[in-house]
Amino acid sequence: MTGSTSLDDDTPAPMIGRRMASWIESPGGLVCLFALGLAIRLVLARHSGGLQFDVSLFRQWSDRLVLRGPAHFYEPGYFADYPPGYLYVLLALGKASRVMSGEPPSLALLKLPAIIADLGVAALALLLAARLTPSGGTRRAPIRATAAAAILLNPGLILVSAVWGQVDSLLALLVLAGIYAIAAGPPRVLREACGVGLLAIAFATKPQALLALPAIVVVLARRYLVDGASASRAWSTIVARVGLLVVFAVAVVVAMFQPFGVGPTAIPRFYHDAGSLYSLTSLWAFNAWGAAGFYRPDIGPGAVTVGGIAAFHLGLTAFALGTIAVAARSWRSLARRVDESAVALFGAVAVMCLGFALLTRMHERYLYLAVAGLAPFVGVRPFRWALAILSVCFLLNLHFVYVFYSQHSSPPGDAWTIQPVYDVVFGTAKDAWQRKALSMVTATACLAVACRGWRSLDRRADAIARQS
Repeated sequence: MTGSTSLDDDTPAPMIGRRMASWIESPGGLVCLFALGLAIRLVLARHSGGLQFDVSLFRQWSDRLVLRGPAHFYEPGYFADYPPGYLYVLLALGKASRVMSGEPPSLALLKLPAIIADLGVAALALLLAARLTPSGGTRRAPIRATAAAAILLNPGLILVSAVWGQVDSLLALLVLAGIYAIAAGPPRVLREACGVGLLAIAFATKPQALLALPAIVVVLARRYLVDGASASRAWSTIVARVGLLVVFAVAVVVAMFQPFGVGPTAIPRFYHDAGSLYSLTSLWAFNAWGAAGFYRPDIGPGAVTVGGIAAFHLGLTAFALGTIAVAARSWRSLARRVDESAVALFGAVAVMCLGFALLTRMHERYLYLAVAGLAPFVGVRPFRWALAILSVCFLLNLHFVYVFYSQHSSPPGDAWTIQPVYDVVFGTAKDAWQRKALSMVTATACLAVACRGWRSLDRRADAIARQS
């Protein structure tokens, strides 16, 4: 990811007429683009039954929330491993469905929030791309439309929400909105509080939101300690501001759990238990541990070990070291005057890539945030390649898992595949060499993006500085 940094070379100038480029960037053109993305999703949602286990579970949870209330949702012996964030959405869907039809929510209704969130992610990608691309670049090529299209027309992202019926787009929407609020505008307490609140809601929706925090913490730390350091800002003011943000984030998380009868001291235990539910190397995620073997114990008796170290501890240690390196690299990029929003966003992408590649207990869908987070960088050629490669890896992993579970569900679902081709690409044995090879390719791609993307950010900043 160390390609050209010239502004003329980095902007995606496809063989498209200036008139078409101008139109697609206009309000009317963008509306048409978003309408196309929505139409594709609605058509696919109507003609796909979703992944039976997931959508039936969402329907059961929704009905349980309506009939029993949030306070009686989490009960011993009842399977519910989701934090309350998405459960509020299911509660609203359940109540609306009861009013309209007297029944639990339909499949189409269950898919709708994730589809709407896809549009929100595309809108944020558009806004962030406009900020991250110099004004000259946005005049030469349809940067905003390209960033939005990278979300709206991305086959993997479409599969997750419209076909599968999963809700990873909600997490991406909250995380990107939080980054935009914190880093894409002038430093203000209100903007920072809004961004921290969104990230807290994201954490109360899916714990993977934590992977976005290291780079954001670095951005705020440098803002307070270096860029904002002056006689007018005493240490007491900085400490008070940081303390306010931390208290606010904790309060948001506690407030979201409270209606479900989960007190502040029980929240850490909830996340620990949910994270320990599948103590396995890889839950069909194409990553380093998938290359070692899928669905094998990562800790305890019979665990996969490397040099006598359990896979869980080895992966966690490697990830921790990588995250420290990302934090240090974020600080260095900020010192070179790379835009705060670029550092915060790519830092989140880098840590997510590291986590997906190195941690055990990963699901295939956990790469969603990394793919979505790369879309705003379409104005930089190396990142376009990274986005394309990760999108292909993501789609292959999703397709493999969706077909596998559809064929093994009861009753079997619509597999949406050509079986002979599927068997050739992915193999038929549990640890087929094809699956291990794809795991190695995906893990390598993730590590390459996390390690080499910083050079492109720095060189881009240098090129902009020379031409300004």
